[in-house]
Amino acid sequence: MIRHSFIVFLCGIALAQATALNGIVAPTQAPNALPTIPSGIFLPDAQLQASAPVGDYDFDDYVPYRSDTLDLFSWSLLKQVLSEEPGNVIISPFSVKLSLALLAEAAGNGSQTQRELYSTLTDIRQPDNLRGFYRKTLNVLKKENPYFTLNLESKLFTDVAVEPQQRYAAILHSYYQTDIERLDFTKGSESAYVINSWCNNVTHGRLTQLVNEGNVQNNILLMANVLYFNGLWRTPFNNTFEGVFFNTPKRQLRADFMELTDSFYYYNDVALDAKILRLPYKGKKFSMFILLPKTMGNIEVLTQNLINDQLKRMQWAMESVKVKVTMPKFKFDFDKNLKPTLQALGIHDIFTSDASLPGLARGAGVAEVLKVSNVFQKSGIDVNEKGTEAYASTVVEIDNKFGGTPLIEEFNVNQPFLFFIEEEATGNIIFAGKVLEPTI
Repeated sequence: MIRHSFIVFLCGIALAQATALNGIVAPTQAPNALPTIPSGIFLPDAQLQASAPVGDYDFDDYVPYRSDTLDLFSWSLLKQVLSEEPGNVIISPFSVKLSLALLAEAAGNGSQTQRELYSTLTDIRQPDNLRGFYRKTLNVLKKENPYFTLNLESKLFTDVAVEPQQRYAAILHSYYQTDIERLDFTKGSESAYVINSWCNNVTHGRLTQLVNEGNVQNNILLMANVLYFNGLWRTPFNNTFEGVFFNTPKRQLRADFMELTDSFYYYNDVALDAKILRLPYKGKKFSMFILLPKTMGNIEVLTQNLINDQLKRMQWAMESVKVKVTMPKFKFDFDKNLKPTLQALGIHDIFTSDASLPGLARGAGVAEVLKVSNVFQKSGIDVNEKGTEAYASTVVEIDNKFGGTPLIEEFNVNQPFLFFIEEEATGNIIFAGKVLEPTI
C-alpha cells in the first residue's frame, strides 16, 4: 500500500524595538529566595486573564501568569533546538503546539499517534479541554490593539483529489480559526504561488516564499501556520552606539547597542548564575524577557541548567527596580526542519507507516495511508530602538505512507543570551531563542 505524506509548515516573524542594558537597581531580598508560585485551579474561562485597558500609563504593574500547570513542551522544544543549532536561534513554540493540536484532532482515538501528540499538551491538563483552550487563547491573541500587530493564521491546503472530513473541517473552523483550501497540486507552481501569497500577506511581506513547487507536488496536504508580531517598546531606547559584543570570552564583535534607564522588573538568581529582565511592549499585553549569564561564556551552561518551573519561579521573584539597560540591536532569520527535533522529544508515530490520522480525509482508503513527512519552521526577528518585529511559519507536509536601599547593578547584554516573548494574559510563549552574535 502506498503511504501518502504531508508537510507541516510553520512561519514566525517578530519585530521588536530594543533597549539598552547597563545597570539595574536590585531588590534587597535574599538572592536565592525563590518564591512559591501561587497555585491555580484550571478553569477554561479563568485561565485567560483579562488584559488591562489599552492606554499610555506611567506605571507597569506586572503579575506573572498563574496556573497550576507548566508548559513543559515549549521549553523542552527550545532546549532541544538549542542543542542542535550552534548559532542564532528563533522559534515559535506556540506555532508548533498549535499545529500539533490540529494533528491531534485528526488522530485515531486511543492510537499511539494520539497519545504521543497529547504528550505535548501538559499545560492543558486534559485532552477534553483542548478545543476550549485554543478557542479562548486564539480569541485573546487576535484581539486588536492599536499599539501592536499580531497576525496568527492557520490553513490546511489539500489537493483537489482529497476530500476533507466534514467533521474535521468544522472543528478546525469553530475552535482553531483554521480553514481548508483545495488546490490542484499537480500544478505545483500555481499552488505554491497561492500559498506563498497568503503567507506574504499575513507577514506583511516579511516571508515571501514559504513553500516551493516540489513541496506541493510531492504531497497531498500542506498544513501551514503563520505568526507575525510587531510591537513598540513601552519606553523606546535611545539612539544606538557602537560597542563590543563578546561572542566568546576570547572573540569580540562590533555591534550596535541601545541604552535606556527606567524601572523594569528584574531578578538576580545566584544559584542559576543568571539574571532575568522584563522589557514590556506598549499595550500591556506582551513582554520580552532577557536571560543573561552572569559569568562570561556560560550561555551553554545556562541553557542546560534552565528548567521550566525554575524559570516561572524567577518570574515570580522579579521586582520593579531602576535599571540602566544596554543591549545590542539584532536581526536574523532562522529555518529549521523540526522532524528530528520532535522525534527526539518522543513524537515518532506521525512520521511512520503506523500513523493513525483518520480524521483528516475520507474516501478510497486515503485516511489509512496518511503520514507526516516533515515539519518545517521559518522564523525571523528584528529588534531595534523602537520595538520588535518577529515572524514564524510552520508547515506540515503530509504524503503517502505506504524592598530596602536601592543599589544600581549593571545589566550589560554584551555576550550571548536567551530571550522569549510572552503573551502575559495566557502565558503563551509566542517566540523564543538565543542570540550568539547580533546581526543587523
